[in-house]
Amino acid sequence: MKKRPLFKLKRITGVWAAVCFLSGCTVFDGSPESLLFPPKLTETQTAVYNALKLSTGDHIELVYPAGGEYRSAFVLYDLDGEKTEEAIVFYREKNPSENGDSGLRMNFLDQEDGAWISVTDRPVAGTKIESVSFYDFSGEVSIGVVCSVLAQSEKSLSLLKYSGGQVEEQFKTSFSFMETDDLDNDGFDELFYVSYDNVMGYSHARVLGAASGENAPVPEVLSTVPLYPDVSSVQRLSRQKLNENESLLFLDYAKGDNAFGTQILLSYKNNLTQVLSDGLGRRSNSFTPLLFSTDIDGDGRIEAPSTTAFLGYENRTVPEQIYSVEWYYADTENNNTVTRKFITYVSSGGEYIFYVPVRWQGLVTVEKNGDIISFVKYDSESLVLLSICVSDLSPEGTGWKKFSEGIYVNNSGGSDPMVLTDDELKNCLSVKTT
Repeated sequence: MKKRPLFKLKRITGVWAAVCFLSGCTVFDGSPESLLFPPKLTETQTAVYNALKLSTGDHIELVYPAGGEYRSAFVLYDLDGEKTEEAIVFYREKNPSENGDSGLRMNFLDQEDGAWISVTDRPVAGTKIESVSFYDFSGEVSIGVVCSVLAQSEKSLSLLKYSGGQVEEQFKTSFSFMETDDLDNDGFDELFYVSYDNVMGYSHARVLGAASGENAPVPEVLSTVPLYPDVSSVQRLSRQKLNENESLLFLDYAKGDNAFGTQILLSYKNNLTQVLSDGLGRRSNSFTPLLFSTDIDGDGRIEAPSTTAFLGYENRTVPEQIYSVEWYYADTENNNTVTRKFITYVSSGGEYIFYVPVRWQGLVTVEKNGDIISFVKYDSESLVLLSICVSDLSPEGTGWKKFSEGIYVNNSGGSDPMVLTDDELKNCLSVKTT
């Protein structure tokens, strides 16, 4: 059996990403006045703030994006390619007008003879600034402002272009998941996002970018594909590049009630099509961690997980079931059919993966006793073939050997032909690395 590389748990990103879909950073949500120790303004920020108040008056409070790369109420960026920075300031009116808006606004400031001046101001349709980003769809800067609205699960995206002291809205949409990537490998950004269609009653995946063959066009939706009806929320997007024009996109999503799934899409020059993968469902409970699509064996192909109850656990309730995890890949040489590659057991804390040998499949189940998982023959003898324990100390009893730091194994199953050799054990047991 070929030795597999050590299993590495990947970080959830996202918009998981996220989208988490995306973490360890301090988030300022609201005005400096609402903070115990408001952030001290730099010299440049102070100059910008003073110029802002000359335009708006003093009855404002700064608003800090909740996430993303730019977490300050003051964002400095070269918006028009003139090699000098402009400033964007997010703020809220303390006494907004009674026209139903939230008083959330953004002001654009530019420099004139070394002094900051406000050049334009616009409302922001939302109750909270989630993030601000900058995109290059075709050689010009687009400003992406993501906002949330109370009582709505989806967020809003507004793409803006700044030129000559004027701001133009290029595109606006709502979404539940979004990531940026160069899907067609042309050196420019595309936005992959998922939004819910209230009329159709299910979500769609879309690619937003610049149409080919045009000079700096307005970004537009290049492709749309429906997702499975049971897609509740997309948690993470993983991309497997096939060639310069094609990529496989693995969408890990929640169905609800600790049920999850994966939908696979093929992106060809920013055109999305479905790859049949409706069997890639899985459960999570105290025995099985939340799993995402990943390249678990380091061969360059992404595998999607699917769970099946081990023998003897089929009729138990979901919280009582112990699952085997099957990993599937999209076979691009066989019409992108989804093919099973491995059957595994994944420890509840993700400390290790055990690849179930082919000769065990359909004949062996598991038993759990505290921190010990035992693989036993599913017959009247219930012969223990292998036990694995996650512990800092060697478990009580004979036969235990230290496999790696925090992992002990007992492979003394006697002379039964299904017992693993030491070399087989090394190839089947893959320990998480940090």
